[in-house]
Amino acid sequence: MIENSQFDDITELLLHNSQLIYDGILGTATPVQVGASMAFAKYIQHVGITTKNYTIFLKTLETNNKWIVDELVGRYDPRLLFTSIKANSRLIKYAFEQLSIWHPGQIYEKVLLAILGIIEYSYFKPDDGYNIYRLDIQDLHNLGKFLNEDRDQEDVINATILDCLDRITLIGSYDHDITKNNIANHSFNIRDAYFDHTKSLGDIIPRVLLIRVKREDREVAPPENYLDFRQNKSDD
Repeated sequence: MIENSQFDDITELLLHNSQLIYDGILGTATPVQVGASMAFAKYIQHVGITTKNYTIFLKTLETNNKWIVDELVGRYDPRLLFTSIKANSRLIKYAFEQLSIWHPGQIYEKVLLAILGIIEYSYFKPDDGYNIYRLDIQDLHNLGKFLNEDRDQEDVINATILDCLDRITLIGSYDHDITKNNIANHSFNIRDAYFDHTKSLGDIIPRVLLIRVKREDREVAPPENYLDFRQNKSDD
């Protein structure tokens, strides 16, 4: 057990080296930072997600670096990353905020699926989800803008978004609240615009939100010797 004096020393050490530590657990600027961040992501994946540490999982997703996120997610479906903790307003708000920040095509697929997974399980019971976080029309636009009209409904991202929108169309089915009904109807209209070949998402969602941005081609990768080490460990 750490004594109070030791705890104070460690706290001071962390504070004085906060940038160095941050670069080592969430850094993406250099290959060494990415390698260290991958190791940390692997560590927290092994520890497991809880109500006390889930924010560090969120911050790791924000790196949007495929190498780091792959270590965080491992072999699991990224949509299930947060399902072991109870949905809360902070988590759902975070998900919609992240969707508002990124353009379609700009976000790494596993990051997007992890964020969509939060929305999917939070609104599995639509009115319960709405009572936790009262999403609005803009939230629906930021969700729907990631639909890819060039891909079919079986595409994993399209399928997940369509499922989320389908659930949201059921909000207010029992109490007929006008605000809820507006949300439900708008969700239906976005789904309909995707499925109806005489329409397009641009008929419902502001076109500026639908601009696709290509992901950075020169994403920083970890050092080759780290990848060799990682491969050797997985072969053991």
